[in-house]
Amino acid sequence: MHKIQVCKYPLRPRVASGNFPPRMPALVSAVALLLVAELPAQAEQFYRWVDDQGNIHYSDVIPPTEVEKGHTELSSQGLRVRTIPPAKTPEQIQRERELERLRAQQQRMLEQQRADDRVLLNTFQSVDDLIMTRDGNLSDIDTMINFKKGNIRRQQDWLTKLRAEAADLERKGKLVPDQLKARIASTERAIEEALASIVEREQQKQEIRRKFDRDLRRLRQLKNLPATAVPAEAVAARTPTLENLVECVGRAECDRLWQRALSYVKRSATMPIESLGTDVAMTEPPKGREDISLTVSRIWHKNGEAASIFLDVQCRSYAPGQEDTCRTDARSQVLRGFRSALEQDDMSTEGTASMGMRTAADRPPVNGG
Repeated sequence: MHKIQVCKYPLRPRVASGNFPPRMPALVSAVALLLVAELPAQAEQFYRWVDDQGNIHYSDVIPPTEVEKGHTELSSQGLRVRTIPPAKTPEQIQRERELERLRAQQQRMLEQQRADDRVLLNTFQSVDDLIMTRDGNLSDIDTMINFKKGNIRRQQDWLTKLRAEAADLERKGKLVPDQLKARIASTERAIEEALASIVEREQQKQEIRRKFDRDLRRLRQLKNLPATAVPAEAVAARTPTLENLVECVGRAECDRLWQRALSYVKRSATMPIESLGTDVAMTEPPKGREDISLTVSRIWHKNGEAASIFLDVQCRSYAPGQEDTCRTDARSQVLRGFRSALEQDDMSTEGTASMGMRTAADRPPVNGG
């Protein structure tokens, strides 16, 4: 029930008679016209508002306390001129600003998507063009990786000679010159840096695959291509991360996983350990096609509290065109099993200690780390 009041004088309002049920809008409108007619004749504009108790008021002046609560302006004939909504609360203002921000962000995303679609359609005329570009990018990175691996093998051979020279001096009871120690340390750092570079390149390949997979799906949508129009190899499922790369955080965890990585190399490689350092272990290079030679490295991040443990296979040749000679099912299986082997909590590391003791006896005592 709403009570209607007429206020000729805002500070001393006069109450109109009667309460009006909410289902009588026509009658209320008629009463409102009559009430407005009773207001001062010189007034050209009147107001209608509802107070906090739900009472409806008509007056030629709105009390200051009611201005921000919303009202309706009426003409001298009692017709609605305009409606002024209630003033917004700080919470409502904040919500509206957030909605505006989200809508603007959404609009920018839509515009960016349209721009990306235009570039995609202008760059690739067909799915085959996209796949060819992707494979070309991957091939270029593989070439750089193989070049790095070839350098690593040469550096490893050089490091073996330097260590042998240092060991020979020690057996003769002579001091190892500082210059020789520096060359050993420098070569070890060069190998570690090259291995870190390979990890970055492998991760770059993964990102290229993810990007081109997204572009491939979008190109199909834009061209309305059926699923059968895309070669199977283009949409093959891929793991989101490299299976032969494991990340660790904290010295204790990294040390534990590193020992498991060394144990895995011992079990999986067919060639003996040639070099074992603090953060790099390498077997001898493969002599036959079926030999499995491995390199495992622990690459510390800049903060020194996290690291990437990376396993890779060694090839007999890294010359261009010889890539297929390095790919065998057995080697691929070793790489695929690396992550799961390191993540097994109950893996025994007893073999690691024996491996370390054996290789430590075989290698020269001065190894720079």
